[in-house]
Amino acid sequence: MKTSSITYKDQIGYGVGNYGYGLISQTISSYLIFYGTAVLFLPGKLIGLIVSLSILWDAVSDPLMGYISDNTNSKYGRRHIYIFIGTIMMATTNYFLWTISPEISTLSKFLLIFLNVMLLKTFITIFITPYNALGAELVSDYDGRSSIQSIKSVFFLISILSITSISMFIFFRPTIEFPKGQLNPDAYKNMSIAISIIMLITGLIAYFSTKKYRDNLPKSNKSTANFSNFIDSMKTALQSKNYKAVLFGYLFTNLASALIGTVGLHIFTFTFLMNNYNIGIVFGTQLMISILAQPIWLILSKKLDKKKTTILGLNISLFGCIVLLYLVSIKEVIQVHYGFMLIYAIIIGFGTSGLFFLPFSMITDTVDLQELNHGKRNEGVYFGLLNFGYKISQSLAILLFGFVLDMIGFNPLLPYNSNATLVMLGASLPIGSLIALLLAKHSYKKYTLNREILSKIQEQIKTSQKL
Repeated sequence: MKTSSITYKDQIGYGVGNYGYGLISQTISSYLIFYGTAVLFLPGKLIGLIVSLSILWDAVSDPLMGYISDNTNSKYGRRHIYIFIGTIMMATTNYFLWTISPEISTLSKFLLIFLNVMLLKTFITIFITPYNALGAELVSDYDGRSSIQSIKSVFFLISILSITSISMFIFFRPTIEFPKGQLNPDAYKNMSIAISIIMLITGLIAYFSTKKYRDNLPKSNKSTANFSNFIDSMKTALQSKNYKAVLFGYLFTNLASALIGTVGLHIFTFTFLMNNYNIGIVFGTQLMISILAQPIWLILSKKLDKKKTTILGLNISLFGCIVLLYLVSIKEVIQVHYGFMLIYAIIIGFGTSGLFFLPFSMITDTVDLQELNHGKRNEGVYFGLLNFGYKISQSLAILLFGFVLDMIGFNPLLPYNSNATLVMLGASLPIGSLIALLLAKHSYKKYTLNREILSKIQEQIKTSQKL
């Protein structure tokens, strides 16, 4: 088990890369369905079709990219070369997705969104899978893994804050033509320019902050890279009960998180009649609490261990969903006094804070178990499958909500939707999140690794390497 020691400054430099990535991925999650239906006037089913096709591509590309990364021999490093390429191409393709004119034909809009989503998701995979695997290689001790993942998660949370809250104040300001700024097509174009520039800067910072450690990182697995070995690598990962516990727990947790980003804008805009400033404050409160609570969850993970801390976060988040369901039932009150939404924002923000970084730390521990049992490390494949779990949760949220919009009869062109439609729209978020979080809790309960077990695993690996 070859390890690296990375300075705190460079840990921050590495974590910065997650900010640009987060901006792009969260823009897709938070705005794609709203952009497609309310701005470009495409039926929800067409957006759902695009998302479902991209899921099929993600299923192949994420673990494949991890396998390619694990088996790359390059003087630029098996991770760094892809981080560099992904940075440049993500910044480029992101711009074109959000500059589609509402005036062109429905078919043209559909084809353009489909093409750009597929290209952008491909380059996201090329960047994020090696990037996540690199984080697993930079630090080897039990609590240090949680620390670097927490730093990375802070930047990811700031990216969500930037997209769901700050962007409301910067890009979605009301105009005479668009009193609700989130309906202005030019807002998305301006936002895409800013995000692409930030992606370029932050991706390169991550690259240059960590490239000095390339010689100390694990090298290629030295196996023949072919389809058979690729399938074997995935089978090895999926045969691990601990890995599957985190993989599916992370998938369901992120499905709940994706629902907040995807459904939230519709609910706040139409069910609670909130303007862009109100929405920005609620989202901003939720994300600020998540960011500020990161040190608390890091301390708890050291005292309670990772599994117990994760389940505690899930329980608090479940309570937050129940609070939101009640707020939907009194939506007329919230329409006048939106400040009550801050109660939900604080609870859910605190509950989900630790759920952003703990799974990554837990996955890294399962890779040690793989090395003990199989004599090699496949961080790329492990994080490729995890990244697929994240993206499929984001895509499923968009896909399911696209059909829900049509099923409940929601029409953004109507001046007013029926009360029943607005109630069902509002209830879709807490009910969907409750189901997803309960499934996540059930999965995480199957995880068995802890500090003592991992210490023994690492000692056994060191002993075997000396023989």
